[in-house]
Amino acid sequence: MLIQDYAAARHLAARLELGINHNLCKQRIGQSVEQVVEALCPSTLPTLTNTPLISNWEDMSIFYTSSFEKKQVIDQLARREGTILSSWWLEQIHKTNAPLWERMTLFWHNHFTSSLQKVLWPQWMFKQHQLLRQYALGNFAELLHAIAKDPAMLSYLDGAKNIASSPNENFARELLELFTLGVGHYSEQDIINVARAFSGWNLDPIKAEFLFRTNHHDNTQKQFLGKVGNFNGTDIINIILDQQRTAEYIAEKFWKEFINYDQPDAAIIKDWASAFRDSGYEIKTLLLKVVTSSVFWEQAQRGSLIKSPIEFTLGLLRELQIPFTEYQALRIANLQLGQELFNPPDVKGWRGGKDWITNTRLIRRYDLIPKFLAEHSKDLQSLVNQFVTKNPSVGNSNSTKLSALLNNLLPKSSCSNNSSALLNWLLPISPVAAPNCNLPIEKILITVLKDPTYQLR
Repeated sequence: MLIQDYAAARHLAARLELGINHNLCKQRIGQSVEQVVEALCPSTLPTLTNTPLISNWEDMSIFYTSSFEKKQVIDQLARREGTILSSWWLEQIHKTNAPLWERMTLFWHNHFTSSLQKVLWPQWMFKQHQLLRQYALGNFAELLHAIAKDPAMLSYLDGAKNIASSPNENFARELLELFTLGVGHYSEQDIINVARAFSGWNLDPIKAEFLFRTNHHDNTQKQFLGKVGNFNGTDIINIILDQQRTAEYIAEKFWKEFINYDQPDAAIIKDWASAFRDSGYEIKTLLLKVVTSSVFWEQAQRGSLIKSPIEFTLGLLRELQIPFTEYQALRIANLQLGQELFNPPDVKGWRGGKDWITNTRLIRRYDLIPKFLAEHSKDLQSLVNQFVTKNPSVGNSNSTKLSALLNNLLPKSSCSNNSSALLNWLLPISPVAAPNCNLPIEKILITVLKDPTYQLR
């Protein structure tokens, strides 16, 4: 399937990347969708810009053998370093040369949720992030097996408390309801038996490693999804992966991520799921089925999704190529918009869609736009103050400097008579109100960025 024009290239970028790179969109005209996806999927795991400046786990693990007073100190340190970890990931997304990889890592972070609020340890959350990143475009079956033994997941869903004499059902329930099958495709008795199968899957907190405790495992016969045997956790996951419904459930999640928020077309989902399952659950296979499907390219899908706070803030920074370093301030801004990395609201994750656009949050999005642009021309003013100050304004003294900046950034959008190039670049569909091109370029840009359609992708 060839990319025929700029609008098609832009649509693909809006779905797969984080911010629209105008030059790349132009270069992709005439290329195949498969070529573009292949270029967006490096053969090796992309390297990190840097690693988060948080303590080594060896220095934190003394928590478990420390006095109450020392535990309080370590606890406070962990919470501070949790904000550092969240800010660190924002920096990775901002600077990445592999935006699809970061997008998919974020997708799985919202699928296999864990939160610093309960896990506490940023070191464990970073380890989980690395796992999700490793498999972001890899093999879902391998990721599912690995996440069941992940320290942060064992902590978050109380797997470490699951023992034969008192099965804890938290992980079992979410494994079936949220990770693989979805509501209505298992029974309450299935949940009980899955919990029994995972009993003894514990955690060594000192080493921050999975630990199987044989004496806490239910070593008796269990029934699950019509099968009977002395199942353990690995057996349960393999049975789940044998179900066509598992592939369909993940395909439905991809529909919501890449198509729209409507009820998915059952026939299309079955087609995607069959290819996904037949591939042995290769994530890239499913992704290619999605982006080469006819439904993906329907005109109605342009602008059918709402940008998350991460997509909005970091997409804007990446699009305008604004140098940026105040990631703690950006973390606070995204928190106010409803999304803090490593802290989804609950096990169901961020709901997305219209939940992102409340009246208050939309106003905050609009307020951020001139702050981003103004801050670049105010080299001596802290972004921290910019993000928390109420009702700020862009001073006229900055207009010349800002105009020069935007003219450098936007040579493609000579808008003195016609703003169409700018609109085609930044907006997925026609604007609610086209800007007056007799205005200065910075005002034209702000008008475009504040158009409601800029919130869509």
